[in-house]
Amino acid sequence: MRRRFIALMATIAVLLCVLQEASATAQFSRQYDTPCNTCHTAFPKLNDVGMAFKDAGFQFSDEDVSFIAIPRTLTKPAVVSHSTKLSYQRPEYAAPPSSIPDPALRSLQQRYFKELTDVGAQINALPFPNRFYLSPALNVGERTQKHPDQTSLRFATFNGETVLEVTGNYYAVYPRERMDANERIQRTFEDVLLPILKILISRFPNDAPVHGYVLDISHRVRGRVLGVPFRTTENVALALSRDAAEQLAAAKNRREQQAVLGQVHVYRNAQPIALRLADEAP
Repeated sequence: MRRRFIALMATIAVLLCVLQEASATAQFSRQYDTPCNTCHTAFPKLNDVGMAFKDAGFQFSDEDVSFIAIPRTLTKPAVVSHSTKLSYQRPEYAAPPSSIPDPALRSLQQRYFKELTDVGAQINALPFPNRFYLSPALNVGERTQKHPDQTSLRFATFNGETVLEVTGNYYAVYPRERMDANERIQRTFEDVLLPILKILISRFPNDAPVHGYVLDISHRVRGRVLGVPFRTTENVALALSRDAAEQLAAAKNRREQQAVLGQVHVYRNAQPIALRLADEAP
């Protein structure tokens, strides 16, 4: 009886320790707006960042705080379905009409479903410098999806206007120490966003009732947190009218592109920024 009592008390003590540690983990996660896996592998085990965080007195530097924060998306996050389609079947790139709650937008999605899927196939065929796939959700790990859901293209409302949304994950990894945020965003703009925009302009029907486009793409950034290697995602978004999109697609150089960007809303992790394109070499 005594042994059972001691064992029970030991179990209760362990549970209390785990609960206290879990509470502390949630507290730090909320305080620094970062996911629990920033510091933990399998809870409660600490990873290298977690060990460094503990050694630093449970504090991150101001510079690290922005780097580890959960990256926000401009578009509404979508739930990724686990596709069971076989590899020889033709993938779909348009979101199912049933997934769109607004009746008018759902009707548009139904009407232009084939055109959207054809546009998605054209985007998927682009020769991006790094792997890219259309996805209804951003910040999806490359290794976690054997059959990624690519139903990305969908009609939506942005600032009261009907737009065509395109979302996807780009697996370029940019070094934080050698490329600042503007340089990273410019690279993704030129390598991914602009080619996609040109496909939309040239392939999507001109008579479709679309006022503009919203493109939201995630890329990867590697750096260090408390001296420990760390990798995160960064979301880049463009929101622009159809006229601005046509002008941007037709621009012949960076100077002309920069002039059009004055009519384009550019976002980094859902926060508006001013994208500055580097001058072209003479």
